Amino acid sequence: MKQLTIFFILVVGLQIIGCRAQNSFDLVEPESVGMSSERLRQMDSCLHKIVDVGELAGIQTAVLRKGKLVHFDTYGYADLENKKPLSPNSIYRIFSMTKPIVSVALMQLYEEGKFQLNDPVHSYIPEFENMKVYSGQDGLRAAKNPIRIIDLLRHTSGIGYGRSENTYINELYTQAQITNSNNLKQFVTKLSKLPLYFEPGTNWLYGHSTDVCGYLVEVLSGEPLNQYLDTHILTPLLMTDTHFELPKDKIDRLTVGYRVGENGRLVVAENPEESRFVKETTLFLGGGGLVSTMHDYLQFCRMLLNDGTLNGVKILKPETLVLMTKDHLNEVREHQELPLHLMLGETGFGLGFSIAAYEPSGNRGVYGWGGAVGTYFRIDPKQELAYVLMIQLSPYRPLRLRERFPELVNKAILHVN
Repeated sequence: MKQLTIFFILVVGLQIIGCRAQNSFDLVEPESVGMSSERLRQMDSCLHKIVDVGELAGIQTAVLRKGKLVHFDTYGYADLENKKPLSPNSIYRIFSMTKPIVSVALMQLYEEGKFQLNDPVHSYIPEFENMKVYSGQDGLRAAKNPIRIIDLLRHTSGIGYGRSENTYINELYTQAQITNSNNLKQFVTKLSKLPLYFEPGTNWLYGHSTDVCGYLVEVLSGEPLNQYLDTHILTPLLMTDTHFELPKDKIDRLTVGYRVGENGRLVVAENPEESRFVKETTLFLGGGGLVSTMHDYLQFCRMLLNDGTLNGVKILKPETLVLMTKDHLNEVREHQELPLHLMLGETGFGLGFSIAAYEPSGNRGVYGWGGAVGTYFRIDPKQELAYVLMIQLSPYRPLRLRERFPELVNKAILHVN
Protein backbone atom coordinates (compact mmCIF):
# COMPACT_ATOMS: atom_id res chain seq x y z
CA MET A 1 0.00 0.00 0.00
CA LYS A 2 3.00 2.35 0.45
CA GLN A 3 3.69 2.22 -3.30
CA LEU A 4 0.03 2.95 -3.90
CA THR A 5 0.18 5.98 -1.62
CA ILE A 6 3.21 7.35 -3.50
CA PHE A 7 1.30 6.88 -6.74
CA PHE A 8 -1.62 8.84 -5.29
CA ILE A 9 0.63 11.69 -4.18
CA LEU A 10 1.89 12.06 -7.74
CA VAL A 11 -1.55 11.82 -9.30
CA VAL A 12 -3.15 14.18 -6.79
CA GLY A 13 -0.40 16.70 -7.53
CA LEU A 14 -1.16 16.54 -11.23
CA GLN A 15 -4.86 16.77 -10.51
CA ILE A 16 -4.44 19.87 -8.39
CA ILE A 17 -2.38 21.55 -11.12
CA GLY A 18 -5.15 20.77 -13.59
CA CYS A 19 -7.76 22.14 -11.23
CA ARG A 20 -5.84 25.39 -10.78
CA ALA A 21 -5.62 25.97 -14.51
CA GLN A 22 -9.14 24.90 -15.27
CA ASN A 23 -11.36 25.59 -12.27
CA SER A 24 -9.49 27.84 -9.81
CA PHE A 25 -9.33 24.98 -7.29
CA ASP A 26 -6.34 25.95 -5.15
CA LEU A 27 -4.98 23.52 -2.58
CA VAL A 28 -3.84 25.76 0.25
CA GLU A 29 -2.04 25.23 3.53
CA PRO A 30 -4.76 24.32 6.04
CA GLU A 31 -3.30 26.68 8.64
CA SER A 32 -3.95 29.63 6.30
CA VAL A 33 -7.70 29.14 6.84
CA GLY A 34 -7.58 27.98 10.45
CA MET A 35 -7.20 24.22 10.11
CA SER A 36 -4.50 21.78 11.20
CA SER A 37 -2.35 19.91 8.67
CA GLU A 38 -1.33 17.41 11.34
CA ARG A 39 -4.90 16.59 12.35
CA LEU A 40 -5.92 16.18 8.72
CA ARG A 41 -3.03 13.73 8.30
CA GLN A 42 -4.29 11.90 11.37
CA MET A 43 -7.72 11.76 9.75
CA ASP A 44 -6.17 10.20 6.65
CA SER A 45 -4.40 7.61 8.76
CA CYS A 46 -7.63 6.69 10.53
CA LEU A 47 -9.62 6.37 7.30
CA HIS A 48 -6.86 4.52 5.43
CA LYS A 49 -6.95 1.77 8.06
CA ILE A 50 -10.51 0.93 7.00
CA VAL A 51 -9.17 0.15 3.53
CA ASP A 52 -6.10 -1.66 4.85
CA VAL A 53 -8.20 -4.12 6.89
CA GLY A 54 -10.40 -4.88 3.87
CA GLU A 55 -13.61 -3.15 4.94
CA LEU A 56 -13.49 -0.75 1.98
CA ALA A 57 -11.96 -1.02 -1.49
CA GLY A 58 -11.18 2.68 -1.58
CA ILE A 59 -12.06 6.02 -0.06
CA GLN A 60 -11.85 9.63 -1.19
CA THR A 61 -12.29 12.65 1.07
CA ALA A 62 -12.09 16.40 0.58
CA VAL A 63 -12.49 19.45 2.79
CA LEU A 64 -13.17 23.06 1.84
CA ARG A 65 -12.83 25.99 4.20
CA LYS A 66 -13.40 29.65 3.41
CA GLY A 67 -13.72 28.67 -0.26
CA LYS A 68 -10.31 26.99 -0.35
CA LEU A 69 -9.45 23.34 -0.79
CA VAL A 70 -7.46 22.35 2.30
CA HIS A 71 -7.64 18.58 1.92
CA PHE A 72 -8.01 16.10 -0.94
CA ASP A 73 -7.14 12.47 -0.26
CA THR A 74 -7.54 9.41 -2.49
CA TYR A 75 -6.68 5.97 -1.12
CA GLY A 76 -7.29 2.37 -2.14
CA TYR A 77 -8.72 0.82 -5.26
CA ALA A 78 -11.36 1.56 -7.86
CA ASP A 79 -11.19 -2.14 -8.75
CA LEU A 80 -9.90 -4.26 -5.89
CA GLU A 81 -9.79 -7.54 -7.81
CA ASN A 82 -7.63 -6.10 -10.59
CA LYS A 83 -5.64 -3.81 -8.27
CA LYS A 84 -6.68 -0.73 -10.23
CA PRO A 85 -5.97 2.30 -8.01
CA LEU A 86 -8.64 4.79 -7.16
CA SER A 87 -7.90 8.05 -8.96
CA PRO A 88 -8.61 11.68 -8.06
CA ASN A 89 -10.96 11.80 -11.07
CA SER A 90 -12.69 8.46 -10.43
CA ILE A 91 -16.42 8.52 -11.11
CA TYR A 92 -18.93 7.44 -8.45
CA ARG A 93 -22.58 6.47 -8.31
CA ILE A 94 -23.86 9.30 -6.11
CA PHE A 95 -27.49 8.10 -6.11
CA SER A 96 -29.43 10.35 -3.67
CA MET A 97 -26.82 13.09 -3.74
CA THR A 98 -28.63 13.82 -7.02
CA LYS A 99 -31.53 15.15 -4.92
CA PRO A 100 -29.91 18.41 -3.75
CA ILE A 101 -28.89 19.25 -7.32
CA VAL A 102 -32.42 18.69 -8.65
CA SER A 103 -33.92 20.59 -5.71
CA VAL A 104 -31.69 23.56 -6.58
CA ALA A 105 -32.91 23.29 -10.19
CA LEU A 106 -36.54 23.42 -9.09
CA MET A 107 -35.87 26.40 -6.82
CA GLN A 108 -34.29 28.27 -9.73
CA LEU A 109 -37.71 28.06 -11.36
CA TYR A 110 -39.28 29.23 -8.09
CA GLU A 111 -37.09 32.33 -8.34
CA GLU A 112 -38.47 32.90 -11.84
CA GLY A 113 -42.00 32.96 -10.44
CA LYS A 114 -43.02 29.69 -12.10
CA PHE A 115 -44.70 28.39 -8.90
CA GLN A 116 -45.25 28.96 -5.19
CA LEU A 117 -44.25 26.41 -2.56
CA ASN A 118 -47.83 25.88 -1.38
CA ASP A 119 -49.16 25.31 -4.90
CA PRO A 120 -50.84 21.91 -5.35
CA VAL A 121 -48.72 19.64 -7.50
CA HIS A 122 -51.81 18.74 -9.55
CA SER A 123 -51.91 22.33 -10.86
CA TYR A 124 -48.88 21.37 -12.96
CA ILE A 125 -49.13 17.57 -13.04
CA PRO A 126 -52.88 16.74 -13.26
CA GLU A 127 -52.23 13.05 -12.56
CA PHE A 128 -51.77 13.93 -8.87
CA GLU A 129 -55.33 15.17 -8.39
CA ASN A 130 -57.80 13.01 -6.44
CA MET A 131 -55.16 10.91 -4.68
CA LYS A 132 -56.00 8.00 -2.39
CA VAL A 133 -54.55 7.51 1.10
CA TYR A 134 -54.07 4.31 3.08
CA SER A 135 -56.72 4.10 5.80
CA GLY A 136 -55.74 0.90 7.58
CA GLN A 137 -56.48 -2.80 7.12
CA ASP A 138 -55.65 -2.58 3.43
CA GLY A 139 -58.29 0.09 2.91
CA LEU A 140 -58.09 3.37 1.00
CA ARG A 141 -59.88 6.72 1.22
CA ALA A 142 -59.80 9.99 -0.67
CA ALA A 143 -56.98 12.31 0.40
CA LYS A 144 -58.16 15.42 2.24
CA ASN A 145 -55.05 17.44 1.42
CA PRO A 146 -53.46 17.97 -1.97
CA ILE A 147 -49.76 17.24 -2.35
CA ARG A 148 -48.06 20.64 -2.40
CA ILE A 149 -44.71 21.35 -4.01
CA ILE A 150 -43.22 21.98 -0.57
CA ASP A 151 -44.29 18.44 0.37
CA LEU A 152 -42.20 17.04 -2.48
CA LEU A 153 -39.12 19.05 -1.49
CA ARG A 154 -39.26 18.10 2.20
CA HIS A 155 -40.56 14.50 1.76
CA THR A 156 -43.96 15.00 3.38
CA SER A 157 -45.98 14.06 0.29
CA GLY A 158 -46.95 10.55 1.39
CA ILE A 159 -44.98 9.14 -1.55
CA GLY A 160 -42.48 6.46 -0.58
CA TYR A 161 -40.06 3.97 -2.08
CA GLY A 162 -42.17 0.90 -1.42
CA ARG A 163 -39.94 -0.07 1.49
CA SER A 164 -41.87 1.10 4.56
CA GLU A 165 -43.53 -0.92 7.32
CA ASN A 166 -46.77 -0.82 5.30
CA THR A 167 -46.52 -4.12 3.43
CA TYR A 168 -49.81 -3.56 1.60
CA ILE A 169 -48.63 -0.41 -0.18
CA ASN A 170 -45.12 -1.83 -0.56
CA GLU A 171 -46.57 -4.66 -2.63
CA LEU A 172 -48.46 -2.19 -4.83
CA TYR A 173 -45.19 -0.35 -5.50
CA THR A 174 -43.55 -3.63 -6.49
CA GLN A 175 -46.37 -4.52 -8.86
CA ALA A 176 -46.33 -1.06 -10.49
CA GLN A 177 -42.69 -1.42 -11.63
CA ILE A 178 -42.31 2.34 -11.55
CA THR A 179 -38.65 2.41 -12.50
CA ASN A 180 -39.40 0.30 -15.56
CA SER A 181 -40.50 3.44 -17.41
CA ASN A 182 -39.30 5.07 -20.62
CA ASN A 183 -39.39 8.63 -19.33
CA LEU A 184 -40.39 10.76 -16.36
CA LYS A 185 -43.94 11.33 -17.61
CA GLN A 186 -44.55 7.58 -17.69
CA PHE A 187 -42.81 7.19 -14.33
CA VAL A 188 -44.98 9.87 -12.71
CA THR A 189 -48.17 8.50 -14.25
CA LYS A 190 -47.51 5.09 -12.68
CA LEU A 191 -46.60 6.67 -9.36
CA SER A 192 -49.74 8.82 -9.25
CA LYS A 193 -51.94 5.72 -9.43
CA LEU A 194 -50.52 4.37 -6.18
CA PRO A 195 -52.03 5.24 -2.79
CA LEU A 196 -50.20 7.58 -0.45
CA TYR A 197 -48.77 6.22 2.77
CA PHE A 198 -50.33 9.10 4.74
CA GLU A 199 -52.18 12.38 4.36
CA PRO A 200 -49.89 14.89 2.60
CA GLY A 201 -48.19 17.32 4.96
CA THR A 202 -48.77 15.27 8.12
CA ASN A 203 -45.72 13.00 8.31
CA TRP A 204 -42.25 12.46 6.84
CA LEU A 205 -41.24 9.60 4.55
CA TYR A 206 -38.25 9.32 2.26
CA GLY A 207 -39.24 8.31 -1.24
CA HIS A 208 -39.74 9.21 -4.90
CA SER A 209 -40.77 12.81 -4.16
CA THR A 210 -37.61 14.27 -5.72
CA ASP A 211 -38.19 12.22 -8.86
CA VAL A 212 -41.49 14.09 -9.13
CA CYS A 213 -39.55 17.34 -8.58
CA GLY A 214 -37.45 16.37 -11.59
CA TYR A 215 -40.56 16.00 -13.71
CA LEU A 216 -41.80 19.36 -12.41
CA VAL A 217 -38.57 20.89 -13.71
CA GLU A 218 -39.38 19.43 -17.13
CA VAL A 219 -42.99 20.70 -17.06
CA LEU A 220 -42.12 24.19 -15.83
CA SER A 221 -39.04 24.73 -18.00
CA GLY A 222 -40.13 22.90 -21.14
CA GLU A 223 -36.76 21.10 -21.20
CA PRO A 224 -35.77 17.49 -20.45
CA LEU A 225 -34.28 17.28 -16.97
CA ASN A 226 -30.82 16.29 -18.20
CA GLN A 227 -30.72 19.25 -20.58
CA TYR A 228 -31.96 21.69 -17.94
CA LEU A 229 -29.34 20.57 -15.41
CA ASP A 230 -26.56 20.78 -18.00
CA THR A 231 -27.53 24.30 -19.04
CA HIS A 232 -28.39 25.85 -15.69
CA ILE A 233 -26.20 24.06 -13.12
CA LEU A 234 -23.62 21.56 -14.38
CA THR A 235 -22.03 23.58 -17.19
CA PRO A 236 -21.98 26.90 -15.28
CA LEU A 237 -20.31 25.14 -12.32
CA LEU A 238 -17.83 23.26 -14.56
CA MET A 239 -19.26 19.93 -13.36
CA THR A 240 -18.12 18.23 -16.55
CA ASP A 241 -18.14 14.65 -15.23
CA THR A 242 -21.67 14.60 -13.81
CA HIS A 243 -24.06 12.59 -15.98
CA PHE A 244 -27.27 10.58 -16.08
CA GLU A 245 -25.66 8.51 -18.84
CA LEU A 246 -21.90 8.08 -18.68
CA PRO A 247 -20.15 8.68 -22.03
CA LYS A 248 -18.29 5.66 -23.37
CA ASP A 249 -14.91 7.35 -23.06
CA LYS A 250 -15.45 7.74 -19.30
CA ILE A 251 -16.61 4.21 -18.44
CA ASP A 252 -13.12 3.13 -17.39
CA ARG A 253 -13.21 5.83 -14.68
CA LEU A 254 -16.37 4.45 -13.04
CA THR A 255 -15.50 2.57 -9.87
CA VAL A 256 -16.58 -0.99 -9.13
CA GLY A 257 -19.54 -1.13 -6.75
CA TYR A 258 -19.12 -3.40 -3.71
CA ARG A 259 -21.30 -5.08 -1.12
CA VAL A 260 -20.49 -6.90 2.08
CA GLY A 261 -20.69 -10.68 1.58
CA GLU A 262 -21.88 -13.28 4.07
CA ASN A 263 -18.38 -13.77 5.44
CA GLY A 264 -17.85 -10.03 5.86
CA ARG A 265 -15.56 -9.81 2.84
CA LEU A 266 -16.10 -7.38 -0.02
CA VAL A 267 -17.97 -8.81 -3.00
CA VAL A 268 -18.47 -7.13 -6.38
CA ALA A 269 -22.00 -5.74 -6.60
CA GLU A 270 -21.64 -4.06 -9.99
CA ASN A 271 -18.89 -3.82 -12.57
CA PRO A 272 -18.72 -0.57 -14.55
CA GLU A 273 -19.50 -2.13 -17.91
CA GLU A 274 -22.69 -3.70 -16.46
CA SER A 275 -23.93 -0.55 -14.73
CA ARG A 276 -27.23 1.08 -15.66
CA PHE A 277 -25.34 4.37 -15.64
CA VAL A 278 -23.40 3.42 -18.79
CA LYS A 279 -26.51 2.46 -20.77
CA GLU A 280 -28.56 4.78 -22.94
CA THR A 281 -31.49 6.21 -21.02
CA THR A 282 -34.41 8.58 -21.46
CA LEU A 283 -35.49 8.19 -17.82
CA PHE A 284 -33.73 10.94 -15.88
CA LEU A 285 -34.40 10.22 -12.23
CA GLY A 286 -33.99 13.31 -10.08
CA GLY A 287 -33.93 11.22 -6.94
CA GLY A 288 -30.85 9.17 -7.71
CA GLY A 289 -29.86 9.12 -11.36
CA LEU A 290 -26.48 10.84 -11.46
CA VAL A 291 -22.86 9.77 -11.40
CA SER A 292 -20.22 12.34 -10.49
CA THR A 293 -16.68 12.97 -9.27
CA MET A 294 -15.27 14.45 -6.11
CA HIS A 295 -14.17 17.51 -8.06
CA ASP A 296 -17.63 18.11 -9.49
CA TYR A 297 -19.44 17.76 -6.19
CA LEU A 298 -16.93 20.08 -4.56
CA GLN A 299 -17.89 22.66 -7.17
CA PHE A 300 -21.52 22.28 -6.13
CA CYS A 301 -20.53 22.63 -2.46
CA ARG A 302 -18.43 25.71 -3.18
CA MET A 303 -21.45 27.33 -4.78
CA LEU A 304 -23.56 26.53 -1.69
CA LEU A 305 -20.88 27.88 0.65
CA ASN A 306 -20.68 31.05 -1.42
CA ASP A 307 -24.38 31.90 -1.02
CA GLY A 308 -25.43 30.48 -4.39
CA THR A 309 -22.72 32.00 -6.59
CA LEU A 310 -19.43 30.62 -7.90
CA ASN A 311 -16.81 32.42 -9.98
CA GLY A 312 -19.26 35.20 -10.75
CA VAL A 313 -22.00 32.80 -11.89
CA LYS A 314 -25.21 33.03 -9.88
CA ILE A 315 -27.01 29.71 -9.50
CA LEU A 316 -29.36 30.77 -6.68
CA LYS A 317 -30.11 33.95 -4.78
CA PRO A 318 -28.77 33.97 -1.20
CA GLU A 319 -32.28 34.33 0.23
CA THR A 320 -33.44 31.27 -1.72
CA LEU A 321 -30.60 29.21 -0.29
CA VAL A 322 -31.49 30.39 3.22
CA LEU A 323 -35.07 29.27 2.57
CA MET A 324 -33.90 25.85 1.36
CA THR A 325 -31.59 25.20 4.29
CA LYS A 326 -33.92 25.93 7.21
CA ASP A 327 -36.03 23.25 8.87
CA HIS A 328 -39.47 23.02 7.24
CA LEU A 329 -40.90 20.24 9.42
CA ASN A 330 -42.38 22.31 12.27
CA GLU A 331 -45.75 22.38 10.51
CA VAL A 332 -45.59 18.59 10.20
CA ARG A 333 -44.76 18.14 13.88
CA GLU A 334 -48.14 19.69 14.70
CA HIS A 335 -49.73 16.57 13.21
CA GLN A 336 -47.23 13.85 14.02
CA GLU A 337 -44.51 13.19 16.57
CA LEU A 338 -41.59 12.53 14.25
CA PRO A 339 -38.73 10.18 15.14
CA LEU A 340 -35.78 11.82 16.88
CA HIS A 341 -33.58 10.93 13.91
CA LEU A 342 -35.23 10.81 10.49
CA MET A 343 -32.45 9.04 8.58
CA LEU A 344 -28.88 10.29 8.67
CA GLY A 345 -28.83 11.67 12.21
CA GLU A 346 -30.79 14.82 11.37
CA THR A 347 -33.92 16.05 13.11
CA GLY A 348 -35.06 18.41 10.41
CA PHE A 349 -35.46 18.66 6.68
CA GLY A 350 -35.29 21.67 4.42
CA LEU A 351 -36.07 21.92 0.73
CA GLY A 352 -33.85 19.18 -0.66
CA PHE A 353 -31.38 19.02 2.25
CA SER A 354 -31.35 17.37 5.65
CA ILE A 355 -30.80 19.63 8.64
CA ALA A 356 -28.33 17.96 10.98
CA ALA A 357 -29.39 17.27 14.55
CA TYR A 358 -25.83 17.20 15.76
CA GLU A 359 -22.49 18.18 14.32
CA PRO A 360 -19.19 18.08 16.22
CA SER A 361 -18.82 21.82 15.64
CA GLY A 362 -21.97 22.35 17.70
CA ASN A 363 -23.32 24.69 15.03
CA ARG A 364 -26.94 24.88 14.02
CA GLY A 365 -27.79 25.16 10.36
CA VAL A 366 -25.46 22.40 9.16
CA TYR A 367 -27.03 20.73 6.14
CA GLY A 368 -26.35 18.16 3.43
CA TRP A 369 -27.33 14.68 2.30
CA GLY A 370 -25.89 11.34 1.20
CA GLY A 371 -26.23 8.52 -1.31
CA ALA A 372 -27.24 4.87 -1.15
CA VAL A 373 -23.72 3.44 -1.32
CA GLY A 374 -22.08 5.76 1.19
CA THR A 375 -21.36 9.06 -0.57
CA TYR A 376 -21.97 11.98 1.77
CA PHE A 377 -21.57 15.74 2.11
CA ARG A 378 -22.12 18.41 4.73
CA ILE A 379 -22.12 22.21 4.61
CA ASP A 380 -21.45 24.20 7.81
CA PRO A 381 -22.16 27.84 6.89
CA LYS A 382 -20.98 29.29 10.22
CA GLN A 383 -17.58 27.60 9.95
CA GLU A 384 -17.45 28.24 6.17
CA LEU A 385 -16.80 24.52 5.92
CA ALA A 386 -17.77 21.78 3.48
CA TYR A 387 -16.64 18.17 3.44
CA VAL A 388 -17.36 15.34 1.03
CA LEU A 389 -16.90 11.58 1.31
CA MET A 390 -16.90 9.18 -1.65
CA ILE A 391 -17.12 5.40 -1.19
CA GLN A 392 -19.06 2.66 -3.04
CA LEU A 393 -20.32 0.11 -0.51
CA SER A 394 -23.61 -1.46 0.50
CA PRO A 395 -24.45 -1.61 3.33
CA TYR A 396 -22.26 1.29 4.41
CA ARG A 397 -23.83 2.08 7.79
CA PRO A 398 -21.85 -0.44 9.92
CA LEU A 399 -18.67 1.55 9.21
CA ARG A 400 -20.24 4.65 10.82
CA LEU A 401 -18.31 6.89 8.42
CA ARG A 402 -21.07 9.48 8.42
CA GLU A 403 -20.42 9.95 12.13
CA ARG A 404 -16.66 9.45 12.19
CA PHE A 405 -15.73 11.61 9.20
CA PRO A 406 -17.42 14.81 10.48
CA GLU A 407 -15.83 14.31 13.90
CA LEU A 408 -12.37 14.02 12.36
CA VAL A 409 -12.90 17.05 10.14
CA ASN A 410 -14.08 19.22 13.00
CA LYS A 411 -11.17 18.16 15.21
CA ALA A 412 -8.92 19.69 12.56
CA ILE A 413 -10.41 23.17 13.03
CA LEU A 414 -7.91 25.42 14.81
CA HIS A 415 -9.81 28.70 14.68
CA VAL A 416 -13.55 28.43 15.27
CA ASN A 417 -15.71 31.17 13.76
